[in-house]
Amino acid sequence: MPTYPEFSARVVAVTGAAQGIGAATARAFAAQGARVALLDIDDKGARAIASEIAAGRAFAVRADVTDEASVAQAVSKTVSELGGIDVLVNCAGGYGRLATVEDLGLEEWDRTVALNLRSVFLCCRAAIPHLKRSKAGRIINVASISGRMIASSTSPAYAASKAGVIQLTRFLAHQLGPHNITANAVAPITTLTPRVAALRTKEDIERIASQVPLRRLATPEDSAQAMLFLASDAASYLNGVTLDVNGGRVMM
Repeated sequence: MPTYPEFSARVVAVTGAAQGIGAATARAFAAQGARVALLDIDDKGARAIASEIAAGRAFAVRADVTDEASVAQAVSKTVSELGGIDVLVNCAGGYGRLATVEDLGLEEWDRTVALNLRSVFLCCRAAIPHLKRSKAGRIINVASISGRMIASSTSPAYAASKAGVIQLTRFLAHQLGPHNITANAVAPITTLTPRVAALRTKEDIERIASQVPLRRLATPEDSAQAMLFLASDAASYLNGVTLDVNGGRVMM
């Protein structure tokens, strides 16, 4: 595993940090010496992950990432507790069920788009003033393979919102580059998280894995390691990039 000593002087805020990719990412940054704020609406789950991390390295704060006031409060608490924000990782997201356009209600569409796209906008907007004060500001957004290709077994709202995350990332990269802030995304394939296990059958998982050249699905740690790199000094000239963490399932 590579090591990134520069993280020992940096503060990383991770949304959706109570489980899955977010939890793995929080652990990975903390293992590299970063101080990490774990933002999640599931504050009990976030506290549990924080308790696993070395004392003084993790801070859990409740945040509804779809709500403007809640995001502003969570960012303010993070800055007050940890002294700033150098890296923002937007992991929060997901969808409730597999669906088609025909059977997708407006309320479900709005809820899914809010969770996956509005959340990224709100968190970035709240964090940007603090990232501008950093010497190595980084934004990393979690998109999805669903935002890169068409797959029938997903949610149209999820796919559309993740495609939106990729384009929003490009806008952030363009507009914040002059402030020495980079913005990049990762687009994971179906990843073995508790949410995926609840949505997919064993047969679904085996079928998806059979379509991947590496013949396995991703783990949360696969995405976490990619995000460590994107936040590191080694990736300081990568900006506006979407890194496909999909084992070769889609090659752009």
